[in-house]
Amino acid sequence: MTTNKDFLRGQRHFLRGEYARSILGFGSALESGMDPGKVHLPMGLAYLKNSDFAEALISFSYALEEDPTNDHILFLRGMAHFNRGDLREAMEDFSTALRFNPHRSVVYVARSLLHQALKKKSEAELDMQVAVNLGGVEAELFIREYCLSQELQKLATSLFEVYDAPWGQDTGVTH
Repeated sequence: MTTNKDFLRGQRHFLRGEYARSILGFGSALESGMDPGKVHLPMGLAYLKNSDFAEALISFSYALEEDPTNDHILFLRGMAHFNRGDLREAMEDFSTALRFNPHRSVVYVARSLLHQALKKKSEAELDMQVAVNLGGVEAELFIREYCLSQELQKLATSLFEVYDAPWGQDTGVTH
């Protein structure tokens, strides 16, 4: 099936930061018969960016039904759980994502923050060291893109301020 105009409209609104309108476009694409496997990931992202974590979880779960080993979708669903305060479920998704792809630094950052929230300092430091070793994560961008609840923003900001090693520096930690 070809990409439909409602889906394209949803993508355009997403790129403009108009997440509620984006969700409507993706919903219309689903109603018109577009392949749900292609719609649920971007729809979940729009819900996440719109801070509707419950709906984001539903969309990401549908996307995972189509692609259960997709570490990126697992990470995003974990962030939706984390922003909602569902820490156990977030840990499950992050750990599963890392089993499928142990080289995704952004998941180590998220799991480090989660360990910090759970008061597990040594686990938080280890995950942050691995993330730094892998490189490719910019702290401010991570906070802006994924830490959407106020509680998570505060936690991430405090952890990144404490952690002063430059991103991408070789720390000697192996993964």
